[in-house]
Amino acid sequence: MLSYSAVFSVIFFEKKFDYPKPLALISFLLNMASKQNSSVLDFFAGSGTTLHATMQLNAEDGGHRKCILVTNNENNICEKVTYERNKRVIQGYTTPKGEEVEGLHNNTLRYYRTNFLSRDKSVKNMRQLVRLATDMLCIKNDVYTEAEFCGKKINPNIARYFDNGQGNRMLVIYEERAIQLLVQLMAQTEDDGIKTMVYVFSPGADPYTDDFEDVAECVKLCALPSAIYEAYKRVLPKRKPKFLDEALQEMKTQAEAEANMQQTLDFGEDNKMNEEGGEA
Repeated sequence: MLSYSAVFSVIFFEKKFDYPKPLALISFLLNMASKQNSSVLDFFAGSGTTLHATMQLNAEDGGHRKCILVTNNENNICEKVTYERNKRVIQGYTTPKGEEVEGLHNNTLRYYRTNFLSRDKSVKNMRQLVRLATDMLCIKNDVYTEAEFCGKKINPNIARYFDNGQGNRMLVIYEERAIQLLVQLMAQTEDDGIKTMVYVFSPGADPYTDDFEDVAECVKLCALPSAIYEAYKRVLPKRKPKFLDEALQEMKTQAEAEANMQQTLDFGEDNKMNEEGGEA
């Protein structure tokens, strides 16, 4: 069996990190202390051995463990070592001896940077907060793939919809005035039994239960995490930004146009029936 330093050198072709954690030791600890669906957290990511061991153990026992690594990125360790190492583990790599090592392909890898956000009540800060907060909600609910909502493209200033294709769906609404239109789209779509998690960015604490009454069986209304909710209230401008009004009007116009088109099609179908089977 290769030593942990040898394993690391095989992946990188060179010594990138002085004292990586022993892969075999971390794998042993995870095997002893975790369950197949555990979430593993390592606040001292270093070279990324904990994530490597987690993916390897999942491959061995068919588990679905998730792993979160945290690092201060000293000397760019995250980009140059932690992320790069585990990307190669997932994609596969070639050893210095020319041997091909198959990747652990059934995994995904993402990294995020933290930063400070100004408390000033401005459109810029509001936009930045909702973008970053949406990333956090994606992490929380393990759904990252953005998709069309009920077969329609929606303005990302109004809402964003995520669907991982495996039963996790999330709708994040930034403009509460668009809820009625979004509910109408849901009501027109066949229910497949999978509930969509719904978050609404709003200065108030209204759960919008009444607004979603017509599609209650299709949604799971979720409260924003308190930290996000309080931060949003602090940076929300007193007046609605103009771009939200424009985006909402565009959405309404599109919905009206589609409704008018449907009415036209229905009218045409009625005429066709009258022509074929109706009396003169």
